[in-house]
Amino acid sequence: MAGDTCPVLTYHSISDAGGPTSIPPAVFAMQMEVLAASGYRSLRVADFIDWHEGRAPAERSVLITFDDGFLDFADVAAPVLKQHGFTAVVFVPTAKLGGDENWALVEGPGRPLMNWDQVRELAGQGIEFGGHSRTHANLAKLDDAAREQEIAGCKVELAKQVEAPAASFAAPYGAVNPETISAIARHYDVAFGTRLAMARRGRDRHDIPRLDMHYFRERRHWQALLGGNTAYLRARQGLRLVRETLTGGHG
Repeated sequence: MAGDTCPVLTYHSISDAGGPTSIPPAVFAMQMEVLAASGYRSLRVADFIDWHEGRAPAERSVLITFDDGFLDFADVAAPVLKQHGFTAVVFVPTAKLGGDENWALVEGPGRPLMNWDQVRELAGQGIEFGGHSRTHANLAKLDDAAREQEIAGCKVELAKQVEAPAASFAAPYGAVNPETISAIARHYDVAFGTRLAMARRGRDRHDIPRLDMHYFRERRHWQALLGGNTAYLRARQGLRLVRETLTGGHG
């Protein structure tokens, strides 16, 4: 893949729960297998920032990210990552850990989240953790004070529990506006959204697009992208643009 682009992969739950935020364990295992077989390595956040700022190359490299901190990351995803020598960054809603997902738009029983003991254990194994607000709030709908508490408070709680400064952030639902992006930039070195695209060197470091891996559940599509064929990605981008135009959603 070209040196001026880098795939940032987005996952949520690795389970058979169904829905767009769950990927079956067998599919996840296939995706990681193909990634390794294609000669890719995973980046740490600092490595990604160095590439983004033009200080280091990132040929055949990806940044692997997980949103929400589901328990199945520890139980299912982490062992597969370790098998291939990959690392990841997990964006967690710090005030929700140890419970279930109980935020807006959740239908049915919420999936369980990791607790702090599990987060600390994984951090000791090299997994990175970033902010996802305190309560999985829609940051774009909050007033300035509440938004600041969600963003800054999340960083403080992560530093206290993991004993390492959180450098990265992902806004819940991908919901941002200029005020939200500005607030995030005051506290974090880099931030990621839900825009479906390859990350490009030199673009806004606090609104970096990612690849939703729900779209790459078929081996042929995933292999093609890693081989440099972006036709399927462009088709998905076009379909998403149409849907967002019709619904006014974030995608």
